[in-house]
Amino acid sequence: MTEDTRERFVVVADDYGIRQTAEPILRLVREGKIDRVSVLIHYVSHEQAEALLATGVKIDLHLELIGLLKRGYKMHENTFLRGANFLWRYFFGLLTAKKVETEWRDQIERFHELFRRYPDGLNSHEYVHHFPKFFRVFLGLAKRYDIGYVRFGKKGMLTDMHSALVGNILSFLWKQTKTSYEKQPVPTSDYLVSFDWFGDFNAFAKQVPQGPIELVVHPEREDEYRALLEYL
Repeated sequence: MTEDTRERFVVVADDYGIRQTAEPILRLVREGKIDRVSVLIHYVSHEQAEALLATGVKIDLHLELIGLLKRGYKMHENTFLRGANFLWRYFFGLLTAKKVETEWRDQIERFHELFRRYPDGLNSHEYVHHFPKFFRVFLGLAKRYDIGYVRFGKKGMLTDMHSALVGNILSFLWKQTKTSYEKQPVPTSDYLVSFDWFGDFNAFAKQVPQGPIELVVHPEREDEYRALLEYL
């Protein structure tokens, strides 16, 4: 990858704190391969927080609904089952915008306690903030706490360049939330993609469009860790 192409990517490592994520993420941050790190605040230890702060990397809060959903912590859970569980809880009133706002506000305050400041950016585990009812809560919290970056992608998910189910679902939700974003904009990338949406990431990287692209990565996965070292 050329230096010019690398500069188009905002590489964001997700899930810091859960599973065995901290060590590979910290190594890649120190190698200059990662631009931002998303923290699961209920799972990160004081020592992990201090180690991340010491790197000087941008630290985002990875908002989650694991407790409200009663699942979502397993790395390879089936996408269909996760979605079905989400919709079942939503339509039966177990997952409301009010409950989500309370939970996410508590996570932001917990981040402030642990890191001694508010996060540099906001995103969410399993992209749940893209759900329209919760997206408005998400943007409201970003404004309320003066958070300077969110995961959205002003121009979409580049679905013409991949066929990933998750990417296409997010693209559909993006169309439902685009108007809300335009009414209450917060700095974001032009495009949003995940490393695992591409069978051949190197081929994708050679034809990326102009404009910043948020690239979501999970470095605890061996294939992604090695690819980050090789391609970025």
